[in-house]
Amino acid sequence: MSRVSEVTNLQQQRIKEMQERFKKGDMDDQTKMELMIQNMTQTLNDISHTLAIIADKK
Repeated sequence: MSRVSEVTNLQQQRIKEMQERFKKGDMDDQTKMELMIQNMTQTLNDISHTLAIIADKK
């Protein structure tokens, strides 16, 4: 599996997990916001890592 596929799969998994937690409805807006920020941060880290791998190969 390519690194791009790995990043895509991880992102989809995180989104699915986040949506499932939101459906439970037992968290406040602050917690929801923290989860979304954490998800976005991890996605940016995955993108940075992927770009670094690509740059190293060139």
